[in-house]
Amino acid sequence: MLNCENCYGKKWLSKIDPKTGIQLKDKDGKLLWRCWRCGQVAVEPTVSFIPRNVRTDANILYLDTEISKSLFFNYGAKVPSKYLRIDDIVHEYYMICWSASYVGSDKVFSDCVSPKEANAWTDAKILKKLRDLMASADIIAGHNVDAYDIKRINTRLLLNGLEPVIGKKTLDTLKIARSKFTFESNKLDYISQRLGFRGKDDISNDDWLRIVKTGDKETLQKVDTYCQGDVMNGKSVLEKLMKYAGKRADYGAIAL
Repeated sequence: MLNCENCYGKKWLSKIDPKTGIQLKDKDGKLLWRCWRCGQVAVEPTVSFIPRNVRTDANILYLDTEISKSLFFNYGAKVPSKYLRIDDIVHEYYMICWSASYVGSDKVFSDCVSPKEANAWTDAKILKKLRDLMASADIIAGHNVDAYDIKRINTRLLLNGLEPVIGKKTLDTLKIARSKFTFESNKLDYISQRLGFRGKDDISNDDWLRIVKTGDKETLQKVDTYCQGDVMNGKSVLEKLMKYAGKRADYGAIAL
């Protein structure tokens, strides 16, 4: 792909279907893109000569994941060293659920494992939709998304034999909070309430244990709702902090 035939722009953003959150395709199955400057939609833009100083916003996908506890065997409650022994792992963690929403949209996408999947410690099914959403977005956002969510997602994608999502720009509200502000706490719940948004729902340790022990349906639904609440709160925080992030206007756009 070259330059936009309408404004000569060189960078492109995904054209997203608002119903599915996935990047649209034309009748031949080719991905659709929109110029970051003027919004012109094209499959393979061609060179033109008419510049316009107008830009469109990137597709920013704010996401959150909820991860299960891992299961270990151990001799009593005391751990002689700092870590449990790797060869005492019974089950490694899996993704319980995820939620995601585009900035500027009220629609929340989410998926959660079933009781059967929870008891089998498998998350392959719910990962596929999440991967497609991430691949469609121009920017992936979240609170501690760089150090936690993306690394956990990458691990589960790899172990399930799914293709990675690479080359995406990120906006991490934890990093923005730490580098640009001096909140008394950088936890999402604290910042959210200080900015006038609702606090987090209550999830107890018993809830996390119940999921790995029994795959209880009601508890899975509770954690799914909790995750969706985190996304709506986190997205509201992002919209407040984003202007302080110091990103270029074409951040997230790519040259094709």
